[in-house]
Amino acid sequence: MGSTTGRARRRGLPALMIALAVLVTGCTSAVSGTAMKIGAATVDPGPSAEGPNGAKAGVAPADLKVTGDANTEWDVQAKNTLADLEAFYTQVLPENFPGTTFKGPDELFSYDSEDSSASACGRDLYGEANAAYDPSCNSIMWDRGVLLPRMAEEVGDLAAPTILAHEMGHLVQYLLGTTFDGETVIMLEQQADCYAGAYWRWVADGNSTYYDLNQGVGMREVLTAMMWTGDPVGMTASAEQAHGSGFDRSLAFSLGYANGVKRCDEIDQAEVDQRITEAGFTVIPKDFGNVDITEDFIDAVAETLNLYFEEILGATYQAPTLTTFEGTTGPDCNGTPGTFPVSYCGSTNTVSYNLAELQRIGTPNAGFASTNGDFSAVVLLASRYALAAQNPGGQNPLGNQAGLRALCYSGAWASWMKEPRGPQNLALNPTDLNKAVYQVMESPLAASDTAGKTSTFVIDQVQALYIGVVQGATECYDFYAA
Repeated sequence: MGSTTGRARRRGLPALMIALAVLVTGCTSAVSGTAMKIGAATVDPGPSAEGPNGAKAGVAPADLKVTGDANTEWDVQAKNTLADLEAFYTQVLPENFPGTTFKGPDELFSYDSEDSSASACGRDLYGEANAAYDPSCNSIMWDRGVLLPRMAEEVGDLAAPTILAHEMGHLVQYLLGTTFDGETVIMLEQQADCYAGAYWRWVADGNSTYYDLNQGVGMREVLTAMMWTGDPVGMTASAEQAHGSGFDRSLAFSLGYANGVKRCDEIDQAEVDQRITEAGFTVIPKDFGNVDITEDFIDAVAETLNLYFEEILGATYQAPTLTTFEGTTGPDCNGTPGTFPVSYCGSTNTVSYNLAELQRIGTPNAGFASTNGDFSAVVLLASRYALAAQNPGGQNPLGNQAGLRALCYSGAWASWMKEPRGPQNLALNPTDLNKAVYQVMESPLAASDTAGKTSTFVIDQVQALYIGVVQGATECYDFYAA
């Protein structure tokens, strides 16, 4: 944070590698046409947060022919994933696209990017820590030497399967005749991310031979894989290899998870143009787009929050008093300890915060490579102000819907902040939404009610943020009606 049309068919994909591209180095209005249904409030998300998760034990490995197969654990993982994806699409494609049958890739390639002789489809892959679908030879390939083990180490065991699900999504585009006329690469990438989400919903529903997915660590892993493979800071949506920011990619994933493969095919250029958030910095800003979390900064953010809610709610919004507190619980509210590190008490209409903890949350640990930053702290503050926006009668907003609506309102405010606002001209920067998603996955507080409680899942929570950013406060009010 800082101051300052429909698609044609049957002509095939472009002759280029549909890949993660820059993976290791860095792959407010309603949307026109198809309704932007997210689904968290109305669709059963799948198994519980504590259910089984990860690779199933005691399952015979898939028997797939792979050129360059070294039979490492990463090759076994890739083969199991691709066999699972074939089962998924064999089932769902005829159900959703009558007359369509699934045909897998003509060839699979495993390679080690540290091997100078690594190649596939006539392409030199030395130094390419990547996974890709190549339409020129209808093949899927993966780097068993660097990419797959690194993703497992840095994200989790379900990260590499998520990326392979994305690549299989490109093959599905090929089967469905998705074209590239007048469209950007990022539209194809959004569709492929959506297809990955649809696959993981099928897994969550208990259909997979090889994997389980729960709504706790499992959902965090697959969403983090989307965030981890977002484009590096400075890339724009029009770039040749653009895949979308972490926010953009995880949003597309959630569309497929909630709505299935047909929704993925309906993503078109008009939709992408209306909702894509990726924008590069024209000048690399001081401190990588992060602002120090100080009382003055919190006051300035609070001013913009009051301006926003006054604009959309008018006289029914009463700006809360903003105070600080020490210790590990917020001030008592009607005899109940407040939430930490930010709390809202409806009876006194007061937002309180612990500055030291917000500073810890909002301080990036690795420059542009950080997943956290100033907006990780800001989204917590915004969500408590959004509870105040639901409190015209002096009551304490309670329950799951109140918490999700608060987070949704926070997303709507964040979208409004794309333009400089308030006396300090604060504005959203290109990494802020990623930081917000990171914090939502890290802690349920931003989606909790006044008492700090929620029984919603991670997918519910991140989707609430997405709805606010993409569709605005009116949709938050309607979608999360009490």
